[in-house]
Amino acid sequence: MKIIIVGGSFSGIYCAIKVKELYPSFEVLLIEKKEKIGYIPSGLSMLLNGEIRSLDEAYFMTKEELEKSGVTVLTSTEVTSYNLSSKVIETTNGTKQFDKLVLATGSSQKSSKMFDEFSDIKTYKDRESAEITLKALEEVKDVVVIGAGQAGMELASGLIHQGKRVHVIETMDYPLYKYFDKDFLESFYTTTGKIEGLTFYFNETVKQIDDSILLFSSGNTIDITDKLVLSANSVRPELSIFKNQLKANSDHTIFVDDYLETSVQDVYAVGDLIQVPSFIFQTNVYAPLIVNAVQTSMTCAKNIVEKKETLRPMLKTIGVKLFDYYLASTGLMESEDFLYHEEVKSVMMTLPISTVYKKDIKVKLVYDATTYHLLGVQLISKEPVLDKINTFALVIKEKIDIRTLNQLPHFYNAVFANTSLSLFDVFEKGDDSSEV
Repeated sequence: MKIIIVGGSFSGIYCAIKVKELYPSFEVLLIEKKEKIGYIPSGLSMLLNGEIRSLDEAYFMTKEELEKSGVTVLTSTEVTSYNLSSKVIETTNGTKQFDKLVLATGSSQKSSKMFDEFSDIKTYKDRESAEITLKALEEVKDVVVIGAGQAGMELASGLIHQGKRVHVIETMDYPLYKYFDKDFLESFYTTTGKIEGLTFYFNETVKQIDDSILLFSSGNTIDITDKLVLSANSVRPELSIFKNQLKANSDHTIFVDDYLETSVQDVYAVGDLIQVPSFIFQTNVYAPLIVNAVQTSMTCAKNIVEKKETLRPMLKTIGVKLFDYYLASTGLMESEDFLYHEEVKSVMMTLPISTVYKKDIKVKLVYDATTYHLLGVQLISKEPVLDKINTFALVIKEKIDIRTLNQLPHFYNAVFANTSLSLFDVFEKGDDSSEV
């Protein structure tokens, strides 16, 4: 059986590995239009923040490494058309016939309207565009970043680290709004807003851009003469190449069933192309996160011959370092309580991380007011606490009564932990943050 996988990033690569592991006799071909596979989309931010020394380090796998698993890899090859009913794809390297096809082409940063109006907006998600942006950064002191989500804030942090003056534009009234509540982040964005060289423009939407002026819908403007404009807008799939052969969702993602098969038999889609089931909301949502890309690809591989395993509901979980802060979030935000079917409560607290080092971690817990099941957690600290969010994600998925968690085994170390970090003692004092 011949399996073709289109796309050489996380979802495509992990799907190829898993298919070959489960079915060693299958012919597995991975097609990637770029020269190399395995580029990490945040490579530019990693470089600017000093986490890697060059973009050459921004790869999680090479072609040679993947081929050792028995997968055939075809790079510098672009798919030019799909004939899904005939099980044929046309590429710049000839016609390819498949028995099963996995679409793992990911998403695009580009907002077509914005890029049509101003072609000089730079992107950075792939290696080639990151190289172009990096070169352009050498010529400017000021950079405009459109979008204050995780990607935009990582860029802003890195650009400040490089000594640039950074102007961050955000439609909402605070940054990282998809992952953190405004009340929880208030001290963070108030403090970072005072960083020299960093300016936020909240409640502003880009209406028009020309060679010298960026115009907001409000009528306000930014003079972008001698400034580099970078897009960190939300990503979306680009589906025009399929020419309506596939059923799409209302948000222009590809429709798949619980086993990752599309509306066309033997054609599957994974990663940023699709919605995933939400553990909290009991419905499908678009969550273009790498962990979701990997999980969808692994599930797809298990179902490539017969439908064995449904895609498990997922949590929206992130961890990031911005400026001097470590921030992490998982599950439901309090501001999303209208999407949840029961009453929601929350509690916020600030606690020392260890007995010896009096450094704090600020925590917000969102929970079901009736069952006390934890629904969401937000963390922020100047200490590296990001790994703690994975424990909280497990607590959410196990539906544990959070009032009982202080009875579970946990370690104490004077340097690395604190007994008071058993956060759930607060519920002995009351349910509301005002009582803590």
